[in-house]
Amino acid sequence: MKKIFILFGLLLGHQVFAQNDKPNIVFIYIDDMGWADLGCYGNTYHESPAIDAFAKQGIRYTNAYAPAPVCSPARAGVFSGMYPAKLGITDWMPGHWRPYEKKLAVINRTQYLPLEIETFGEALKDAGYKTGYFGKWHLGDDEEHFVDKQGFDDIVMYQGGGRHYKLSDKFYPKQEIDDEVYLTDALTDYSCDFLERNKDEQFLLVISHFAVHIPLQAPDSLVQHFEEKSKTMPVNNPLYGGMIKSLDNNIKVVLDKLDELGLSENTFVVLYSDNGGLYQPYDLKYLEFCGNIPVTSNAPLRGEKGNLYEGGVRVPMMARWPGKISPNTVSNTSVSGIDLFPTFLELAGVKKGNRPLDGQSLVATFSGKDVNHDRPLYWHYPVFHHGDPASSVRMGDYKLIKNYVTEEVELYNLSDDIGEQNNLSDTHKKMKKKMLKSLEAHLDKVKADLPTDNPNFDQEKRLEWGVHPDKHEKKANK
Repeated sequence: MKKIFILFGLLLGHQVFAQNDKPNIVFIYIDDMGWADLGCYGNTYHESPAIDAFAKQGIRYTNAYAPAPVCSPARAGVFSGMYPAKLGITDWMPGHWRPYEKKLAVINRTQYLPLEIETFGEALKDAGYKTGYFGKWHLGDDEEHFVDKQGFDDIVMYQGGGRHYKLSDKFYPKQEIDDEVYLTDALTDYSCDFLERNKDEQFLLVISHFAVHIPLQAPDSLVQHFEEKSKTMPVNNPLYGGMIKSLDNNIKVVLDKLDELGLSENTFVVLYSDNGGLYQPYDLKYLEFCGNIPVTSNAPLRGEKGNLYEGGVRVPMMARWPGKISPNTVSNTSVSGIDLFPTFLELAGVKKGNRPLDGQSLVATFSGKDVNHDRPLYWHYPVFHHGDPASSVRMGDYKLIKNYVTEEVELYNLSDDIGEQNNLSDTHKKMKKKMLKSLEAHLDKVKADLPTDNPNFDQEKRLEWGVHPDKHEKKANK
């Protein structure tokens, strides 16, 4: 039976929904897509007409952030609704290891999302939702910690991180996927099948794409199209352009399926990336796969995946809910992936209760107003990747980054310096002191692990290790 939406007013800036209005939820989770990768965020080389149209059908966030600049901690934050530092998951799994740096970087306390941590999948399943998960997990490499142990019943998943897009030997449970089938297409087929089978039920569907993570692989016809296209951006990579176009095509298939089944009106769809875009692979073992590197450009943002500048943590995010979110809505509110769990709870009519969530529901932003402007958002990435170990906080228009190797503190006003070029730490000392105090209090509150001095620091070995990380990476203990 079609559910009826009742909007009866505004209360403290929140839209108030009737208790019997519980939408289906589709979460499209993209891997490594940068903030500047889509047409609706200003890219003129990549082609994303379906995603761009989707953004106009609802709300597009201009200040959306990942909880971390790499996949595993970011995903831990999204699925738990908590800052990943609180969970002791601060790097991808199994993680980096640099034994000769000036500082000993933090190693994940756990190589999986602990089963005692409730996910939004579990919360919505308990609320009566049918739950499906198709794609990347990367929060546990053993069967005891796969996504089916975290509230999702209907699954097709891969237990690791980056992978080939035309091989199918590492899926769980084992699925019959022809080697010539492009992985993004396969995940779309499984997702559409889930929608068909659950069209008369209330459902939560997570489509967790491996695209656009390296290795760069795309259908030949799409690559040729971008090879012949005029170059309009700082980076014009035909392989990456083909991957984004393929992803866009597949997202259109899913959205069209919702229309075909008559589900669009009562389905909340959110599209989001797990971290910032990758400029160039640091790991030499990937170069043979990546062809025309660099991969992409995050301009005008500074930095990339693996550091705490805007290019590493600011991501594309948009949502649609026909009749509830007005078309062409743009929100400048600073939001984070940790906000999705409490958002889904509110949409499903489930009370937060005693859940230790750090995020806040996004429902108040659906009007497009910049709500709670000065709310602080925190990041903790105490490892070496595309930069030094660091922590960061954004508060209003200001962002502070603390480097644990140099002890340098950087301060930027993002409202007029989105590229983080003008360090204000020497001229805005009161703001610097205020934000540093807030950051340190947060790290203490979540019991964040911090880098320590390294008694084995060796500059020569450090440089050699950094040039050839694929030869030296230590596998962290599980």
